[in-house]
Amino acid sequence: MNYELATPKGEVVESSAKRGPLVFMHGKGVMLPGLDKRLDGMEQGHKEVLELAPEEAFGRVEDAPEKVIARSEFPAQIDLKPGIAFAADLPGGHTIQLVVKTADDKEVVVRMVHPLAGKSLKMAVEIMSVRAATADEERAGKAL
Repeated sequence: MNYELATPKGEVVESSAKRGPLVFMHGKGVMLPGLDKRLDGMEQGHKEVLELAPEEAFGRVEDAPEKVIARSEFPAQIDLKPGIAFAADLPGGHTIQLVVKTADDKEVVVRMVHPLAGKSLKMAVEIMSVRAATADEERAGKAL
């Protein structure tokens, strides 16, 4: 599948133009929730621009997963009030926000928020090909 993911204002967030077509097993939960559902029944050559609500894309900020982190992991001079956000680098070059939910002198509860959480998105898709998964792919649960 070729794709272009953009904000409603047209700012391109990600595109297969840089990485090449996306190869995946449909229906395995590896795609954005709303995208996975909307790809049902699409065949080779199908093109469509989809509008995804936050719940269908990267979720709502208030639903982001939580994590407990030791207070000592944060700079001592920072007053960790609820709502304060920090950028955190993830493996693979991705970044998320850690938004403080609660904090005391021992631990901090943060929400791990994707940068696109809470945002509606547009996704242009073009199905390049469709095929049945091989036995090896079925066992692996992903396209090989």
